[in-house]
Amino acid sequence: MKYPYFCVNAFTKNSYSGNPAGVCILQEWLSTDELQKMATQVHLPETAFLFPSPNGAWSIRWFSPLVEIDLCGHAALAAAHVLYQEGFASDKDAITFSSSAGNLKVQKRGKQSVALEMPILSYRKSSISPLLVEGLGSYPDQVYVGMDCLCVFSEEERIEALNPDFRILSGIRNCRGIIVTAATENAGYDFISRFFGPRVGIDEDQVTGSSHCMLAPYWASKLKKNSLIGWQASSRGGEVHCELKGDRVVLIGKSETFLRGEVEF
Repeated sequence: MKYPYFCVNAFTKNSYSGNPAGVCILQEWLSTDELQKMATQVHLPETAFLFPSPNGAWSIRWFSPLVEIDLCGHAALAAAHVLYQEGFASDKDAITFSSSAGNLKVQKRGKQSVALEMPILSYRKSSISPLLVEGLGSYPDQVYVGMDCLCVFSEEERIEALNPDFRILSGIRNCRGIIVTAATENAGYDFISRFFGPRVGIDEDQVTGSSHCMLAPYWASKLKKNSLIGWQASSRGGEVHCELKGDRVVLIGKSETFLRGEVEF
């Protein structure tokens, strides 16, 4: 069976920046093992698999090269981009993704941007573990734990200078990945961040939508504003516009299709 497949760079308007994601539109659900093998084979940071539901929503599942992921912002943004681009939805239509994290609503913003509603992720203050400090090679000022471990630094230069030991970070078991962040003085941005996820097969993610479900409420409370722009300071880089809306974070970004084709399975 052949399935339409797309490689999309999310949270960017350029071909060689942002975070690449695979998007595969299925005619029926394959087994979890088959989906994981396909994601491992293409070996992009995340692959989104879509299947139309009878109620008009699109069922979505995300896989890294190693494991299934509960929530992935950049691959959801990429999936919405494909549905609009390929005519599965008109620009005026809202799209609903049905996922393990609940329903995610998507709407076009202007000609190129897509607005994706994600849940705000709760977190609590935590002690700073020696293993975390050893893995990062630096001592964060504050640490919070939720789905991910959020490490706050006082200077943005320390974020950019980090050279983590991913083998050590992979031994931290109480969270999915490690977010490091600081306020920034760079014009046009409110904060910068990086994301390390060796436990899920991604040493450093390029632009992580789901991490902003923790970053946006944290920086909104510190900066006293509900509309923020974050820069993810990875090698490819990408910007994420964030709006707080009740118990949701709206992530706004652009995507570019890098290639389209078919996969046979």
